[in-house]
Amino acid sequence: MGTTPDVRLCTAEDLPLLQRRAVRPGAEFAERNLDLAAAGDYFFVGAFSPDDVMGYVLLDCRPGAQLRPEMASLWVYPAYSRQGLGVRLTRFIENIAAQHGFDSVNLGVDPENPAAIPMYIGLDYTPTGDHRTVLDDDGTEQREAIFRKSLTITR
Repeated sequence: MGTTPDVRLCTAEDLPLLQRRAVRPGAEFAERNLDLAAAGDYFFVGAFSPDDVMGYVLLDCRPGAQLRPEMASLWVYPAYSRQGLGVRLTRFIENIAAQHGFDSVNLGVDPENPAAIPMYIGLDYTPTGDHRTVLDDDGTEQREAIFRKSLTITR
């Protein structure tokens, strides 16, 4: 609403905004992901208004990653939902993956997530039939369904 968000790689200068809007205060999510991005093959992308962070997504292209490349932690703050930010963030990381020579992007999603799965299907991600178990930030095991999108098929 109003200003078109700036979707781009997050930088250390964004840290105050990212910390102010932390979904889990004290978890150091922004700091951890900026450090990983600085090490390479890992991308922390945000959608920004002039004075706020509206959402973010991660792309993990590091060698040895379980799903490579993997889109993770797509999040749009509720005040900014239904404005196409999830699509813009996803397209941005898909472009990064393609620029780095990948022909697909993978993701894991909770099969019980009623909002995420239709959005991913609408973005041309398809279930692979594979599943994995991951640990949440609090150490709880969670089962995820694996989805994949080809970056070589055009409409």
